[in-house]
Amino acid sequence: MNIRQHYQQRIDILISELTSIHKHLKFTPAIRLLTFVGLILMGLWFVKSKFDDTFLWLSLLFLVLFFLAVVWDLKLARKQKMLKARLKVNEDEIKYLDHNYTAFDDGEDLSELNPELSGDFDLFGKGSLFQYLNRTVTRPGRKLLARQLSNPDKKPNTIKARQEAITELAEKKAFCENFRAYGALAGIETNEAERLEEWLDTPVDHSPWIKWTAWLWPVFLAAWILGTIFGYLNSSLLIIPVFGAFFLTGRKSKATQQAHEQLSKSAKILRKYSQLLALIENLSLSAAFLLELKKTVINSEKKSSEVIKRLFLLLERFDYRLNMIMGFILNVLFLFDFHMLLALNKWKKQNHQEVRQWFSTLAEMDALISLATFATNNKPVITYPKINEGEFSFQAEDLRHPLIPNSEVVGNDLNFSGQPNVLVITGANMAGKSTFLRTLAVNMILGMNGAPVCARQMSFTPCDIRSSINIRDSLAKHESYFYAELQRLKKIVEHVEQNPQTLVVMDEILRGTNSLDKHNGSYGLLKKLISLNAIVVIATHDLGIGKLEQEYPENATNYCFEVELHEDQLAFDYKLKPGISQKQNASFLMQKMGLTSGD
Repeated sequence: MNIRQHYQQRIDILISELTSIHKHLKFTPAIRLLTFVGLILMGLWFVKSKFDDTFLWLSLLFLVLFFLAVVWDLKLARKQKMLKARLKVNEDEIKYLDHNYTAFDDGEDLSELNPELSGDFDLFGKGSLFQYLNRTVTRPGRKLLARQLSNPDKKPNTIKARQEAITELAEKKAFCENFRAYGALAGIETNEAERLEEWLDTPVDHSPWIKWTAWLWPVFLAAWILGTIFGYLNSSLLIIPVFGAFFLTGRKSKATQQAHEQLSKSAKILRKYSQLLALIENLSLSAAFLLELKKTVINSEKKSSEVIKRLFLLLERFDYRLNMIMGFILNVLFLFDFHMLLALNKWKKQNHQEVRQWFSTLAEMDALISLATFATNNKPVITYPKINEGEFSFQAEDLRHPLIPNSEVVGNDLNFSGQPNVLVITGANMAGKSTFLRTLAVNMILGMNGAPVCARQMSFTPCDIRSSINIRDSLAKHESYFYAELQRLKKIVEHVEQNPQTLVVMDEILRGTNSLDKHNGSYGLLKKLISLNAIVVIATHDLGIGKLEQEYPENATNYCFEVELHEDQLAFDYKLKPGISQKQNASFLMQKMGLTSGD
């Protein structure tokens, strides 16, 4: 069974289950109504029969039946929601398989994590790598995935450990489906996790008088009420404990309000986190990286899911104060705000050190599931690259871009190693130079995250990546296109000076000047990068740059993408070939479009 058939089978099963539940849900309103009416009638007959025990027992029977009908209805409704969430997960994956994913989260707001890399290699935004990969259901997980794509890890041992983890998760389709479905039930997060961490950073209030007052107040109030009942106190004096309750809670109103504002919207998200952590706790794992993650959320003393659930239940109770009448009654009778502050502070004191680690683990698992789903969906056409150490090397067969559908993509082989090393790629317009640069960089980014790559076989040495492809001028900064490009190139050189094992990817640099200036500047920059022991891949229309191979035969290599003319039509094969391009197509295209005279 291929992956499309798997998702379609899941869709068929879930639709069948939803149909069955829908049939049951048709009857639950009627059953609830009948049992409620029966309860009322038996109650009336009980009174009319002058409290005949028979009708009492019948009333109790209908009460139990009504209660069971309500519970059954709620259980079916919850199951229906979960099934719908699972159904959407599988329907969405069919869309991803069809490369119909542009309606999903594009992560545009995350591009500032690494603007240069993001802009040059379409990491974020419409039709981006993030939009294609992202399956995260938590805000921390979404941010972590974005950070990993923007600044991938370069430690070989970490990459290999993540490869093992992603390989294992890719086979756990049921776990990944459940994780995403539970995550989707709570809706989109905003800043709840950040506000919770802000509350965790707030010092615990150790004022002893709050604890004593909270526990003694109900005793004091009960004594006052009894004194009033038995005539020892005038009933008009009952106003005193009412004002007393407001006076006492008012002394801590600022702390109470601050805690409530920080936590009031977190209950729903915490319930989701508790469910997701429980899934991790109950998951059978073998990969060392995953076992380490699991170890952080469960130990002999406590389970993270249960601890988070306790906080979720506390916050649900805390929201009682939103109801003015309920809040008034609870504060007068029990100093409710004090009890909530004490309970929250106790929870914080016991668990604040572990909570961040639990959220970190949850985010890591969330991000890993995105990469594991990518591996699952593309299993026939991907491979896990071999990670080399030491001097830079890169070797790949049938290297392809993940965002181009398999029915359209053309793969290429590439093999280069050693430092310094410069690959000069020439070719006609639309021949595939820029796409190839992105293919190389994106697959290296995937590989450094432990994810599989789109190739038949690949091995590489992890390294920094710097680029100059999509440069924009800035009116706000009063920067021209040319000056902005020079600034980018300066940053690249400065980085390579400190980190020679850096892959520099450039596409048609120095477009903002005349052709002679462009050639001299580009040639000089490449010689500078060679002197800094850098690894460079540059695409250019300037055929003169190809002479670098003659000057540095051990360090520079020419490649090209060619174009053919068949029956007055341009034909592209998008295959990388050795040598310098001999054919151009700009004049031909301009003439075909009527932009030149044709003379």
